[in-house]
Amino acid sequence: MSLLRNWLRAGVAAMVVMASVLLAAPAQAAPPAGSNIQISAEHVITVTSANHAQVMEQSRTKLVILDFGATWCPPCRQLKPVLEKLAAEYNGRILVGMVDVDASRDLSSQYRIRYLPTLVPVRNTAELPGSRMIGFKGEAALRTWIDAQLAKG
Repeated sequence: MSLLRNWLRAGVAAMVVMASVLLAAPAQAAPPAGSNIQISAEHVITVTSANHAQVMEQSRTKLVILDFGATWCPPCRQLKPVLEKLAAEYNGRILVGMVDVDASRDLSSQYRIRYLPTLVPVRNTAELPGSRMIGFKGEAALRTWIDAQLAKG
């Protein structure tokens, strides 16, 4: 009975942490009308098991950021347009790979994704160690994080 009680406490604690992360994420607005920022599908790709190897090959020449998310995840929906906008701004220096965790469970398992959204930077077909970004903390924090990943080479 004690073990069950400990599991329940751990589950409740995990729910509290996730709720605080979700509630703390600021909402991001779309670019204003007339803005010169254009979202380019050229720098954003949907990643599946079928094209994962090809995307990894592109990581030999540029930083690939795998965005693990889901359509039902509010912070993921906030992150997506901002990440697409930044991919266009970086103009070929990064490639954003959108991974739907519900459609690509094998990739989610391979990368050991536990929280959404999770950004995984990949360079030369390998994840940059200790560099994941979990959650969405706003555009400024995301831009700073991307710059730090680019600086790693």
